[in-house]
Amino acid sequence: MKSWGKTLLLAVGCVVSMGVAYSQGGVAAWYLVDCLVFIWLQAGFFYLFALRGLSVHRLLSDEVCVSGEEVNIKLEIAHRSWIPLPWMVVKETWIHEGSGRKLIYSKLLFPWFRSTCELSYKITYLTRGVYRFAGIEIVTGDLFGFAIRKAFRDAIHRCIVYPRPDSLNRAVMTFQSDEGHRAVVSSRKSETQMVSGIRDYVSGDPYQRIHWKSTARLSRLMTKEPEQASAAKQMLLLDAAPNAGLAEAAWPLLEKGVAIAAGFFKAAASGHQSCGFACSSGPRRIAPTIRPDLTLAYEVLASVGGKPALSFPDLVRKEAAALPRIRR
Repeated sequence: MKSWGKTLLLAVGCVVSMGVAYSQGGVAAWYLVDCLVFIWLQAGFFYLFALRGLSVHRLLSDEVCVSGEEVNIKLEIAHRSWIPLPWMVVKETWIHEGSGRKLIYSKLLFPWFRSTCELSYKITYLTRGVYRFAGIEIVTGDLFGFAIRKAFRDAIHRCIVYPRPDSLNRAVMTFQSDEGHRAVVSSRKSETQMVSGIRDYVSGDPYQRIHWKSTARLSRLMTKEPEQASAAKQMLLLDAAPNAGLAEAAWPLLEKGVAIAAGFFKAAASGHQSCGFACSSGPRRIAPTIRPDLTLAYEVLASVGGKPALSFPDLVRKEAAALPRIRR
């Protein structure tokens, strides 16, 4: 039964008990009337004044995390109720946007005359994606259970979880030579030599790097100082729907692929290499740039998932068509 129905039933009980007390009299009858009237009045006051001026403040320990970590959340609930609150149930809901999974935290409090309540909780084992706050519901009631008040508050809070980069401590790929059985390892550093300055000659420097004009002007051997610059541009393509018989088996494959992609971006950034990214699920495409942006890469990788916008072969053909033509 709803709380207003209980209160209506209590009011009917008060009227009936008053009628019995007037007709029959007696201390017990009037004592019952007094108790029922008191309960009815406090329920009415509870309806009017409970949870007035309610405000909720929320503080996250970090709004950007890495997969597998945890985030601590601190709540401060304040109100200006004129009557004590015997009990209060707080329920917060978060939604993982990638999977649609709901995370619900609930807590029973006994504030009584306290106007401010503080509590904290944590979300552990975060998975890649975005956690969006879906609202907080606060329920309180009187001591006898005849009046129930509910309040709902919404706010814009989100926590983005980056994928944990996989360690690339081995060659990214190997090729078999047509002339023999020796494996040729693809280098992750394709660099060209550029001149950044002039310095004194040091024993062992190649003679082709001697700067003859400066040598003649200064009357001592001077050498060109090389500068490392990225020459190769790499494009990373990810299949958001790996071939697997069951969806439960496809999800770990996708997460492994995202982790490897994050590790590839991390290695490219540490080596000052250019690396782009495209995925069949249709998140934002990253064009190869001279200075890789790890934050942008992790944000795009965090949004990978969902129904593929195009098949992986179509994605490969689309990216291959955008490559510059090689003139012979």
